[in-house]
Amino acid sequence: MHVLIPEAAPFEPAQRAWLNGFLAGLLGMEQALAKAPAAAPVPILQAADAAARPAEFPWHDPTLSLEERLKLADSRPLPHRIMAALGQLDCGQCGYLCASYAEAIASGIDSDLNKCVPGGRATAKTIKVLLAKGKSDAAERAAPALSAAASAPAKTQHAAGERGYHRDLPVAATLAESRRLNEPGSEKATQHVALKFIEPLDYAPGDSLGIWPMNNPEEVELIIAILKGRGSEVVQFAGGEPVSVREALLWRRDLRVPTEDLFRVLSEHAKDYADRTLLAKLADDDSRAPDYGVHDVLDCLMEFRSARPPLRDFVRALGSLQPRLYSIASSAKAHPGEAHLTVGLLEYEFIEHTYRGVGSSYLGEQLQLARRAQVFVQKSHGFALPADSDASIIMIGPGTGIAPFRAFLQERALMNAKGKNWLFFGNQRFNEDFFYREELEALVQARALTRLSTAFSRDQADKVYVQHRMLEEGAELWRWLHSGAHVYVCGDAKRMAGDVDLALQQIAQQEGGFSVEQARDFLAELTKAGRYQRDVY
Repeated sequence: MHVLIPEAAPFEPAQRAWLNGFLAGLLGMEQALAKAPAAAPVPILQAADAAARPAEFPWHDPTLSLEERLKLADSRPLPHRIMAALGQLDCGQCGYLCASYAEAIASGIDSDLNKCVPGGRATAKTIKVLLAKGKSDAAERAAPALSAAASAPAKTQHAAGERGYHRDLPVAATLAESRRLNEPGSEKATQHVALKFIEPLDYAPGDSLGIWPMNNPEEVELIIAILKGRGSEVVQFAGGEPVSVREALLWRRDLRVPTEDLFRVLSEHAKDYADRTLLAKLADDDSRAPDYGVHDVLDCLMEFRSARPPLRDFVRALGSLQPRLYSIASSAKAHPGEAHLTVGLLEYEFIEHTYRGVGSSYLGEQLQLARRAQVFVQKSHGFALPADSDASIIMIGPGTGIAPFRAFLQERALMNAKGKNWLFFGNQRFNEDFFYREELEALVQARALTRLSTAFSRDQADKVYVQHRMLEEGAELWRWLHSGAHVYVCGDAKRMAGDVDLALQQIAQQEGGFSVEQARDFLAELTKAGRYQRDVY
């Protein structure tokens, strides 16, 4: 084995041995595959293939709770337990897949624990606890890799360093259209957003578009004013060019989730004893921050008014702003040079204060027509149309989950695909929340959409969801499955995806005569065959 980590490096023997093997493997693979030069950004790494994942990583299921995933990985080595703490979406938003991000954290290659946006504060906190526990056992750091594939570069038609296909190499796109999909009277706010690429980008149905959002400018100016700054002060982060504080707060730093470092800096500069004491406690355990009325960074300044650190120190203590991913709701064949998104505007109340999602408010409210956004294409991992255009597909996508299926239908219509298409769509109300209704009805008329089954939960006394429609039409759905149809699910991971999975199991039992265990095995086999794919969040 080549010795890559010198003896003088500050590692234990077991750590040094593990890192030597890990880096040697990466270098050997790079030479064998003739990859991009070392100056290219770290690529998204490929986790185990879909067929092996259920057995190899039983916790790799976004419908499981954090506690359930950690329990499944409890006796595993540190990288496995870290992987279980992640969001399990393999979305690539962090620049890795779940397995490879866990490897990078466990090995010390990546020290940023806040990249898993889907996992949020709970994931970051859990990883810190796991790392603290793992440090007491050097053998943990010498654990074998999650899988041979976990350290391999992602399988993609684009080079890792190609502009527009990596989060660190975005390209510009201008806002071409933004219109409300909900009708007046709806309880929701959802925008159809069309972005026009400045330079060519290639994508396929099922891919996502990464957006680097901008924080709310009013919030940024308020923070600068509270800390009595000008905004023109210069700040520099590791490996980056100097930027103004204003630019850092607008584009570089996360203003949503307060970090332990931020609580620590605020504690060090708090003049009030009570503020200083409580901030010190939150620096040790930030999980209780919402209990004290602290939900985002601005709340820290409003709640602890005696804590006014220097502006540069404050900015450096913030987490890094992460890109947001949105399923592309268009076919590149139907809309060349553009990508369409279906963006739900996130807004929620917490202790009489309104909070808005960073990405959705940027796209739906702050980004103006013809203004530029920084974007990149995130290729899908196991969520794509069947290679055989004669195969039938069943698409289940309530709410904004319809986005990739609009792309699927546009693509299949232009390809004159012979396979049948069945869409299950659900939302709150028919008149106010039927996204893309005219388009879908036109596709039905043109026989490009074979069946359209809808569920509008608030239009009757008893709430009806897509899984209820599936059960009602279980006999026909089973005939489609028995004839080789592929099933796709897009939307909420915590409830909808699990309910749909249970509905499919129930249909297999009722229509196929399977036992409970056989029904589960049936869906597992569909997954291994690539006929049951989920894009959930």
